[in-house]
Amino acid sequence: MPATPDLQVTPTYGTVTSEASPTPSASPAASGLEIRSFRADPETIMPGEAFTLTWESTGAAEAWLYPLSEGRLLQGVPVSPTGSRILTAPADLRRPLEYMLFVFDASGVYVYRNRRLPLRQCPDSWFFSPAPAECPSGPPLVSFAADQPFERGHMIWIQDRDEILVLFADEHVRRWRVFVDLFEEGMPEYDPTLTPPPGRFQPIRGFGLVWRNDPEVRDRLGWALRPEQGFTTRVQGTARERYNVWFIQAPDGGIWELDPEGSGWSYHPPTQ
Repeated sequence: MPATPDLQVTPTYGTVTSEASPTPSASPAASGLEIRSFRADPETIMPGEAFTLTWESTGAAEAWLYPLSEGRLLQGVPVSPTGSRILTAPADLRRPLEYMLFVFDASGVYVYRNRRLPLRQCPDSWFFSPAPAECPSGPPLVSFAADQPFERGHMIWIQDRDEILVLFADEHVRRWRVFVDLFEEGMPEYDPTLTPPPGRFQPIRGFGLVWRNDPEVRDRLGWALRPEQGFTTRVQGTARERYNVWFIQAPDGGIWELDPEGSGWSYHPPTQ
């Protein structure tokens, strides 16, 4: 297998970089090296569907076909310098497929071409609009939930995920954290030694457990503005390999948008 080519390209996400590079002894034009075509049939795909990649090159001694994932070359396979390959899209595919073909002449000079296969349509729909341009990872999760606003943020409980989300809205950068809901029946629901100011509330049960046990949560959120409110929510996320965005329906029909890795969040009021 030749050394992975040293590339700087900008595909759908990120940048393709390499660990090593061949040292060409001539230019592709001098050796007659060329990829004349690199096609896909069909040109758009659906999950679980078979498709054929076909290519033609001249002046090549060997060729390698690499799948790409968010701009990163994955494990390549040797192929004929001119030929075809039948592949099948993953059953859980929710984003375009992309492949990169490299052909090498006898001296190590190489050229490459990529082929991107968009999804013909998203297998699932977003539960809100306007919706993101990319496909969701699956249908929305419908779950009972609870919300409680605080002086400087929100706490959200998602029953079917057994999670408590904390959304900070203080003077620092808006961040969010997620906690496993560890509250069980029979545990103290609140701390009787803590007395909130007038018009404020101490969170109870699962919210209270997180709030009392984590100093950052307590200090950044402050006191609750009202008792927690139960409602039915919908939760849906993007289908990226990493750095996904999550969308949660609020009690008023608006949308909380949670940026990847807790890096930020925003609230979108309900559309009229």
